[in-house]
Amino acid sequence: MTAGALDGVRVLDLSRVLSGPLCARIFADLGAEVIKVESPAGDDARLFGPFVDGDSTFHRLLNRNKYGITLDLKDPSDRDRFARLVERADVLVENFRPGVIDRLGFPPDELLRLNPGLVAVSISGFGRTGPLTDRPAYDLIVQAMSGLMSVTGPDGGPGVRVGVSIGDIVPALYAAVAVMSALYQREHTGRGQHIDLSMFDGLVSILESVAMRALHTDEDIRPAGGHHAISAPYGTFAAKDGPIAIAVASDALFARLADVLDRPGWLTDERYGSDADRGRNRQELCRDVEEALADLTREEALTRLGEAGVPCGPVLGVREALSHPHTLARDLVREEPDGFRTLAGGLRTTGTIQEFRPAPAPGEHDHLLERWLAEEPRRTSRPT
Repeated sequence: MTAGALDGVRVLDLSRVLSGPLCARIFADLGAEVIKVESPAGDDARLFGPFVDGDSTFHRLLNRNKYGITLDLKDPSDRDRFARLVERADVLVENFRPGVIDRLGFPPDELLRLNPGLVAVSISGFGRTGPLTDRPAYDLIVQAMSGLMSVTGPDGGPGVRVGVSIGDIVPALYAAVAVMSALYQREHTGRGQHIDLSMFDGLVSILESVAMRALHTDEDIRPAGGHHAISAPYGTFAAKDGPIAIAVASDALFARLADVLDRPGWLTDERYGSDADRGRNRQELCRDVEEALADLTREEALTRLGEAGVPCGPVLGVREALSHPHTLARDLVREEPDGFRTLAGGLRTTGTIQEFRPAPAPGEHDHLLERWLAEEPRRTSRPT
């Protein structure tokens, strides 16, 4: 495979299912040598459908470009092999519940004793400190407890889960950024570090304007359906033959919208005088916009709005989005060498690997273990 931006960086992926494997896959897609370490029972993600030729498509998506070995960390000889791998690695990713990796004999202090230059990241539901540290968590739980679910769903509620596992995805992205920054810092200090990252932290941290409203106003904060709770018209609106999305969040864009829909009266209506006014009266404005769209098909409305520079788009199903010409032009749906169709990553750098190697079978690269262990340890990392 072509060398990537992280060529020469070795990552031990001790994680399972989604958050940790996605974080480690980002490194693999950037050219790092990622060694996925599974127990004899294997990653639970291997059991998640749908399946193609007996393989989990979910697991394949998250573990491409990795090497795979099997170690039983409850076995003393395998613990010794793993310790020797730690000495020869740059990064370790794990997402056990807090305390599990400690009980296996590899708490953060021990990892850094074995390899002072190691960057180790632990992703858990609630982190290694605080009153909820021992509580198990899945995406649904942190969506519910972070407040995100309370602002997601039909206008007025009840709250619902976001349609993808954002509670795992957000911390995976944060973890990748944290590891990159720690590797850069290591270049100056010669020291690695342990990073404690939680799913809960990740979701609370992205509440943006919702959190600002909660901290600085007395508003009743509830779901707003397909609409923005503050700006309007900013949401989905019914045209003659189905919904379209329109995003107007400034006076200049609202003037364009009023002009293209031939509603000059909107610009003198005191209810719509500013973005804040329009937000407060969004339900009335929504009705007015849909009245103006009633005789236009989606295609007609999108053409007119687009030509006027009003941000807009169709509301696509997943299959429509995956087959859209722009999706294909951006090469977001890719094929692995065996024809398996998958998603590309969101990174586009000169150091991103373009060739996809399928996710490893259980223990597929056990034969490489002795070669890795024969290398000199990377116990220290000197500043450049």
